[in-house]
Amino acid sequence: MLHAVIRSSRDAMHFFAEVNGYNLQTLRQHVRQTNREDGPVHLRVEIDPHDQAAFAHYSTRWLRALSQRGAAVEVEVMQAG
Repeated sequence: MLHAVIRSSRDAMHFFAEVNGYNLQTLRQHVRQTNREDGPVHLRVEIDPHDQAAFAHYSTRWLRALSQRGAAVEVEVMQAG
């Protein structure tokens, strides 16, 4: 499971979803749209430990690019229990 918070200068959006390709593509589209409309964004993502490999597979490339364009990106693997 993942919980993402997309913050801009005008708004904040929470995104809860299972970690899979479709949901991470949807998250990416929300982040890109926010970045275009509201300027730089801050993205904070929390994931469950067992989702770490799938999350990395589907998101490493676009998260790195987002960060290189000046967005603040935080990813935290939640503690079990």
